[in-house]
Amino acid sequence: MGEGRCFPTPPDGGGGLLPRGCCTPALPDGSLRAARAGLAGRVLPHDSSGGGRCHTLCESLLSYGSGFNNFQGIFNWSVVLLVLTHVHMSLENFIRYGLLFDPVKIISVFLKDPYKWPAVYLIAASVLFALPAVFIERYLRKVRGSESIGLVLQSVNLLLLVTFPAVMVYRMQAITPAGGLLTMFVYIIIALKLFSYYQVNRWYREGTPRPVRGTSRMQADPSAHQSRRNERGQSKQIVYPMNLKVKDLYYFLLAPTLCYQLNFPRQKNCRQGYIIRRFIEMIFLFHLMLGLIQQWIVPNIHKSMKPINEIESTLLTEYILKLAVPNHFIWLIFFYWYFHSCLNCLAELLRFGDRQFYLDWWNADSVLQFWSRWNIPAHKWLDRHVYRPLLHHGYDKWQARMTVFLLSACFYEYLIAIPLKMFRFWMFFAMAAQVPLACLMKRLFGGNFGNIFMWISLVLGPPLMMLLYFHDYYIQHHRKDSSWRLFFF
Repeated sequence: MGEGRCFPTPPDGGGGLLPRGCCTPALPDGSLRAARAGLAGRVLPHDSSGGGRCHTLCESLLSYGSGFNNFQGIFNWSVVLLVLTHVHMSLENFIRYGLLFDPVKIISVFLKDPYKWPAVYLIAASVLFALPAVFIERYLRKVRGSESIGLVLQSVNLLLLVTFPAVMVYRMQAITPAGGLLTMFVYIIIALKLFSYYQVNRWYREGTPRPVRGTSRMQADPSAHQSRRNERGQSKQIVYPMNLKVKDLYYFLLAPTLCYQLNFPRQKNCRQGYIIRRFIEMIFLFHLMLGLIQQWIVPNIHKSMKPINEIESTLLTEYILKLAVPNHFIWLIFFYWYFHSCLNCLAELLRFGDRQFYLDWWNADSVLQFWSRWNIPAHKWLDRHVYRPLLHHGYDKWQARMTVFLLSACFYEYLIAIPLKMFRFWMFFAMAAQVPLACLMKRLFGGNFGNIFMWISLVLGPPLMMLLYFHDYYIQHHRKDSSWRLFFF
């Protein structure tokens, strides 16, 4: 039996396994060694390392090398601050201007004289330009060697589609900017659809579509191989020239796509609940956009009664920043309203199966990537009928991409300048500068910084364009009119 021994007291004066000054009872030498070994292997409650160490090699939590990526709490905090900030802005706007939104007054303007809606009549007349397209294609199918004549007829029809509404909107004073904008938008959509209709039918008349350099035949003409795909709810496939029917063309004109093909993916039936939800969204978001325009946009523009070239730079910067937030909200609401609610509702009514109307443009790391993701129908049309054909004819990617943006710039200027009856070409130059600017930003920034630059351009760019165009128009035509006068047809 060995004599009892005392274990030393820990330096911190506590936290050990034995009380202060506690001695072990007399144990055999072997038992004492075993007890010591057991204590050495046990972990102290205040020491997670097991070896008397409380520090390890590590980075701070917010450092890049820490590997920490759970910032959900910071995201929630940002959302709370964002909501509080905009509640304050809304309350300040209401205290200063009162309630300006009046949907009843807008509806009364429509119902007061329903026979004086020139924009509605122009839109209804747009479907008449589709009828010649079917007869031209039937003629080209029957008469061999008439491609040159058909090209002339098709060009004349497309030229009328573009010039007729432009002349009418520009010369008719009864058409407001909103009505003119909607009219030009509808006619551009029909013109793009008919161009695709002509092109695809020409591919079928000539036989197998020629593959584009660097692409497969399916990429060059997806409609030629659509019958090989597994489509839901459609077993009978249409073949050329059985597609040259008025019914087939008008379905394509109503379908939420710009690219024609013989057999579209179709669903088996319509979901009534889905249609009702999308329709409610359409009505609510439309009035929300009108309310934001009347409550926020018009008062800020109305505060200045000078043309844009007479405003001081500091005051102009203030106007841009004041318009940035409400304008960006309206733009985001419009995106959801049109690309999600409207197009999905229309697709469900027509049982149209391809619902890819947009991609994750909010994650784009460049302006070019944004334009290729936020409007998929237009992107597919430009890629199929402009970009790839240019590559096929020997142009390099830079030239083809620049041509695409110049064509888009013409469309945007056409949409804005004619309804406003003001040719400033600011939108044209802004769109044309996207390609070199995007290439420069890609070299300087990328990844997360490129995404930040994309968001800055989206938040500040549209307010600047709004001031450049709508400010002068508002000052010239609507100084003494009510705010709602800008928005009826």
